[in-house]
Amino acid sequence: MSFSLSTFTLDIDGKPTLVLRAKWQADADEICRAWVQAHWDEVTREGPYGAELPPAIRLRMARAAEKATYETNAHSALFFHDVSIVMLTGAKRLDEPPDSGEPTNDPEQRPGNGDPQAS
Repeated sequence: MSFSLSTFTLDIDGKPTLVLRAKWQADADEICRAWVQAHWDEVTREGPYGAELPPAIRLRMARAAEKATYETNAHSALFFHDVSIVMLTGAKRLDEPPDSGEPTNDPEQRPGNGDPQAS
Protein backbone atom coordinates (compact mmCIF):
# COMPACT_ATOMS: atom_id res chain seq x y z
CA MET A 1 0.00 0.00 0.00
CA SER A 2 1.37 3.40 -0.99
CA PHE A 3 0.66 6.64 0.86
CA SER A 4 1.12 10.18 -0.35
CA LEU A 5 2.34 12.97 1.90
CA SER A 6 -0.14 15.48 3.28
CA THR A 7 0.70 19.15 3.80
CA PHE A 8 0.15 20.63 7.27
CA THR A 9 0.34 24.16 8.66
CA LEU A 10 1.29 25.09 12.21
CA ASP A 11 -0.59 28.16 13.47
CA ILE A 12 0.91 30.02 16.41
CA ASP A 13 -1.36 32.61 18.04
CA GLY A 14 -3.67 32.44 15.02
CA LYS A 15 -0.94 33.09 12.43
CA PRO A 16 0.32 30.47 10.00
CA THR A 17 3.97 30.01 10.95
CA LEU A 18 5.31 26.99 9.12
CA VAL A 19 4.31 24.37 6.58
CA LEU A 20 5.53 20.77 6.40
CA ARG A 21 4.66 17.49 4.77
CA ALA A 22 4.13 14.23 6.61
CA LYS A 23 2.49 10.89 5.95
CA TRP A 24 0.30 10.99 9.06
CA GLN A 25 -1.15 13.80 11.17
CA ALA A 26 0.31 12.15 14.27
CA ASP A 27 3.79 12.43 12.70
CA ALA A 28 3.22 16.10 11.83
CA ASP A 29 1.97 16.74 15.37
CA GLU A 30 5.07 15.15 16.89
CA ILE A 31 7.40 17.15 14.63
CA CYS A 32 5.56 20.41 15.38
CA ARG A 33 5.65 19.80 19.15
CA ALA A 34 9.40 19.21 18.96
CA TRP A 35 9.86 22.34 16.81
CA VAL A 36 7.89 24.47 19.29
CA GLN A 37 9.95 23.12 22.21
CA ALA A 38 13.18 23.86 20.34
CA HIS A 39 12.00 27.42 19.57
CA TRP A 40 10.15 28.09 22.84
CA ASP A 41 11.95 31.39 23.53
CA GLU A 42 10.89 32.69 20.12
CA VAL A 43 7.19 31.75 20.37
CA THR A 44 6.42 32.80 23.95
CA ARG A 45 5.64 36.37 24.85
CA GLU A 46 5.74 38.33 28.05
CA GLY A 47 2.43 39.00 29.78
CA PRO A 48 1.31 42.16 31.56
CA TYR A 49 2.93 41.06 34.82
CA GLY A 50 6.16 39.73 33.32
CA ALA A 51 5.04 36.09 33.21
CA GLU A 52 5.52 34.05 30.05
CA LEU A 53 2.30 33.44 28.16
CA PRO A 54 2.24 30.16 26.26
CA PRO A 55 1.24 30.52 22.63
CA ALA A 56 -1.97 29.13 21.20
CA ILE A 57 -0.76 26.35 18.91
CA ARG A 58 -2.84 24.53 16.30
CA LEU A 59 -1.90 22.03 13.62
CA ARG A 60 -4.21 21.82 10.62
CA MET A 61 -4.31 20.80 6.97
CA ALA A 62 -2.68 23.44 4.79
CA ARG A 63 -4.78 25.70 2.60
CA ALA A 64 -4.12 25.90 -1.14
CA ALA A 65 -2.02 29.08 -0.84
CA GLU A 66 0.10 27.49 1.91
CA LYS A 67 0.63 24.35 -0.19
CA ALA A 68 1.73 26.53 -3.10
CA THR A 69 4.15 28.38 -0.80
CA TYR A 70 5.59 25.05 0.34
CA GLU A 71 6.05 23.84 -3.23
CA THR A 72 7.60 27.14 -4.34
CA ASN A 73 10.05 27.31 -1.42
CA ALA A 74 10.82 23.62 -0.92
CA HIS A 75 14.30 24.12 -2.40
CA SER A 76 15.20 26.50 0.45
CA ALA A 77 13.37 24.61 3.20
CA LEU A 78 14.83 24.07 6.66
CA PHE A 79 15.36 20.52 7.84
CA PHE A 80 14.07 19.62 11.29
CA HIS A 81 14.05 15.94 12.32
CA ASP A 82 14.69 15.00 8.67
CA VAL A 83 11.53 16.84 7.53
CA SER A 84 11.48 19.85 5.19
CA ILE A 85 9.87 22.85 6.87
CA VAL A 86 8.98 26.06 5.05
CA MET A 87 8.64 29.10 7.28
CA LEU A 88 5.79 31.47 6.49
CA THR A 89 7.49 34.73 7.42
CA GLY A 90 5.27 37.78 7.64
CA ALA A 91 2.23 35.60 7.06
CA LYS A 92 -1.22 36.85 7.95
CA ARG A 93 -4.30 34.81 8.55
CA LEU A 94 -5.87 34.23 5.16
CA ASP A 95 -9.37 34.93 6.48
CA GLU A 96 -8.41 38.33 7.95
CA PRO A 97 -9.18 41.47 5.97
CA PRO A 98 -6.12 43.60 5.23
CA ASP A 99 -5.44 46.21 7.89
CA SER A 100 -3.71 49.44 6.96
CA GLY A 101 -2.66 49.98 10.58
CA GLU A 102 -3.84 53.58 10.41
CA PRO A 103 -6.26 54.85 13.07
CA THR A 104 -9.61 55.97 11.74
CA ASN A 105 -12.28 58.43 12.74
CA ASP A 106 -14.82 56.86 10.39
CA PRO A 107 -17.47 55.20 12.63
CA GLU A 108 -18.21 52.63 9.89
CA GLN A 109 -14.65 51.28 10.16
CA ARG A 110 -14.50 51.02 13.94
CA PRO A 111 -14.53 47.51 15.41
CA GLY A 112 -17.95 46.27 16.45
CA ASN A 113 -19.97 48.62 14.26
CA GLY A 114 -20.86 45.91 11.77
CA ASP A 115 -22.17 43.62 14.51
CA PRO A 116 -25.71 44.34 15.79
CA GLN A 117 -24.99 42.16 18.85
CA ALA A 118 -22.04 44.37 19.87
CA SER A 119 -24.18 47.00 21.62
